[in-house]
Order: sequence, then structure tokens, then C-alpha cells
Amino acid sequence: MRLQIEESHLFLCYYLYEVNHLNTFLLLAFASIYLILSLYYYNRPNVLMLWLSYLPTLLHEFGHALICQLTGGKVSDIVIVTRRVERLATGRNGYAVSHTTSGWNRFATFIAGYMFPPLFLILGVFCLSRAWQIGFWILLGLVFLYYFVKTSRKIFPFVVMLLIAGGCYLYYRYQDVVSMWMVGDWIIYIVLGVLLADTILSSYTMTIIYFQGNTSWDGAMLSRLTRLPVFVYYLLFMIVQLGSCWYVVKVLILG
Repeated sequence: MRLQIEESHLFLCYYLYEVNHLNTFLLLAFASIYLILSLYYYNRPNVLMLWLSYLPTLLHEFGHALICQLTGGKVSDIVIVTRRVERLATGRNGYAVSHTTSGWNRFATFIAGYMFPPLFLILGVFCLSRAWQIGFWILLGLVFLYYFVKTSRKIFPFVVMLLIAGGCYLYYRYQDVVSMWMVGDWIIYIVLGVLLADTILSSYTMTIIYFQGNTSWDGAMLSRLTRLPVFVYYLLFMIVQLGSCWYVVKVLILG
């Protein structure tokens, strides 16, 4: 029995060391698939892409909502759009219904949206680099807990929280079962692949709307609020987003 346990530990260590190359390939492959699909369906909303972009959209709106509330505002609802009809009607993948109370509150709320998806990408990669997968799931669980409390559409976040709680329990209860690590790691890499691809796509989209002179995106609203050129916020967001992509490459690919 002791020999079997030792063999299990050895195999787990071997798996954790060797599988990084496979998972990195998985991350890049899924990121590539997401990018290809996003570009193919660009400006043509469909249910598949609405669901694939669910988490990046949630993190964007979560950033707006959380910072709004922390800086003195109020949040009455967070909506992530999953139906094509609603997407065509609203023109948005998601939105937070918030009420700001001051100039600082509005500034913090506007600037937080584009910051949170790349920040979460960095935190996720950091957790993986420290072999702290459970930390990633805790962070994701807290995001969905906040979303569950604030949204009027509670079924999906509730189901996700149950799955995360169940996964964390299995991680803790069966730490020596390699299949648990494999499934958990693969899901994490798929999630991070989506976030990586969406960060790249967001940078591309932001560049287009900036040069088109769009006046309704966060950078333009920040410019009107602070009277600084829109380019300042465009540059800030691009540095954060491309910086997070470089961090992924540096940690997971270059080592």
C-alpha cells in the first residue's frame, strides 16, 4: 500500500513537471481558436461567441461594478448578454447598472473595466506558476459570488459557484489523484486561453474605435471627464493589456 502511495506521488510530481508543455500548447491552441472565431464573427453576434466571451465580459463589468461600489457609488444590476436578440437590441455583450456619486467615483468606475480582464489573466498565470491552482478557483469563485449577489439573472452564476465549490473540495480531498490535477489544469488553461485571446482582440478593437473617433467607449468618456486627450487613456489601456500578454509569454513560454 505504501509503495502504491509513493508511486502515486512520484507520478504526480512527474505530471506537474512534464505536462506544462502540453498545457501551454493547449492555452495557445484555444486562444488561437477563439481569435479565429472572433474575427470570423466580428460584428456578427451569435450565441456561440456570446457564451465564449462570457467570462471576459463578466470581468470587464465586474471591474466597473466593484470599483464603483468601493469608491462610493451604487450597483443595482450586472447583466451579461447571452442571447443574440438581446445583443442586437442593446449593442453590448454586457453592462452594469451603476449610480456614481462624484467625479472621482466616475473616473474610477470608467477606468476599471479594461483593467480587470488583463489583471485576472496575470493573477491566473501567477497562480499556475506557483502551482497554486486552488487560488485561481478561489479568485474566480469570488468574482461569481459578487456577480450572483448583484445580478438579476442568478441561475447561471449559482451553478458555476456550485461547480467551483465542488472542484475545490475534490482538489482538497483527492490531492494525490492525478486525473483531478489534469482536469483542473486543463480547464484553467482553457479559461486563460480565452482571456489571453480576448485581451489581444480587445487591443485590436480598441485601436479601431480610437482611430475611428468613437465617443462612447471608456477612454473617450474618461477624456471628457478629465479633459486629457483620449490618446492618454488609449495608451494606458494598451500598455496594461499588451503587458499582460507579455507576462503570459514570459512565464509560460519563455520560462
